[in-house]
Amino acid sequence: MKVLLLCQVIRGACLIFLAAAYTQHDGYAETAATSAPVGKHVLRLNLNEFSILNVSEMDGLLKYGGSGEFRLQMAKRGDAVVWTVTIDNPRLMELLGIFVGEKTMKLVQSLDPNNLDANQKLALEAVKSLTQKLEDAQKYPVWDSVKLAGTVAQQGTNWVIQTASGPMLVAGTNAGAVSSWAGRGVVADGFVKVPGQFELARVIEQRTNTLELFVMSQCPFGQRAEMKLYNFLESTNVVDKPKLEIRYIFYKQQKDGKDVYFSLHGDEEITENLVQMVLRDHYAPLFEHYVRQRAGSGNLPWRKLLERVGLDKSFIDEIEARITSQREALIQAEFNYVTVQYGISDGSPSYVWESQRVMDLTKVKMFNAMKDFTGEACNN
Repeated sequence: MKVLLLCQVIRGACLIFLAAAYTQHDGYAETAATSAPVGKHVLRLNLNEFSILNVSEMDGLLKYGGSGEFRLQMAKRGDAVVWTVTIDNPRLMELLGIFVGEKTMKLVQSLDPNNLDANQKLALEAVKSLTQKLEDAQKYPVWDSVKLAGTVAQQGTNWVIQTASGPMLVAGTNAGAVSSWAGRGVVADGFVKVPGQFELARVIEQRTNTLELFVMSQCPFGQRAEMKLYNFLESTNVVDKPKLEIRYIFYKQQKDGKDVYFSLHGDEEITENLVQMVLRDHYAPLFEHYVRQRAGSGNLPWRKLLERVGLDKSFIDEIEARITSQREALIQAEFNYVTVQYGISDGSPSYVWESQRVMDLTKVKMFNAMKDFTGEACNN
């Protein structure tokens, strides 16, 4: 009822607002012809705020002509529905500010400040909050993250990342962070707000000729990927064979104010992940043999499987002591590498080639000849 009354106060109709919101317009006046990057302006509104915004734009279009383009997403956040409006054209943001200002003036002129009812107060509050959100969105645009791969080099007093397409000047408050990477290959995340300049957010080493496979140790699709890759690398006759490294996916949730880690296939998979991690990091010559054996051994206990691959009881006891005493630290470090550094929070198997995520491994030249990659994965 409050929303309908608000619509009446601003002299519109909610059904009209909704219909207009889902109409794809064809651009507002002229789009600036420029190669300069443009940030997105994002508004997160409640229904009252969105209603005012939409009817203001409609009135503006009827008065001045033209068209307006924005993207709209509705999603439940907590107990309310949030309307997220994304606008690419900064000129449209300016015009929306003007249109909302005109609608506000009409609303204020129609009210008696000494005799406001509850719905009129609600309308004024919505106008005030919408105006503030428009100002903030115009002042603080959102930029798409860009990933660059190349070699860090110094040009005069500046640092650049020499990419395959040419040098990109490193700018921003973190620009000096690349100096320690001079002459080395890196993969960097950041933003291009000015053509030719890269505002650095994060940089990691580019691990050349290295494939990182991210799995859950008891996921059948992950095990199948392990076997296919091991067999492919064993059979290929390339001189410089890629290095294969296996990483493990953990999930994190909050419980009683603390971080709690878990695995898709239960506690047994957490233990198996840990065993394989310790073998990978401290018993590397046995790692591949163990992983191959695990893929064909079903639920055989890990201690029995280690005996099968030839490890003495004293070393098995040492591994058990390590995964017990260092459990949280091992999981945290793996989670930081897999999920924090690479953003891989689900999906076994997942792939990173030379420090960059790839969705289809067969698109990488080195692995073009691989067959039967179905894209199946274990997901939470």
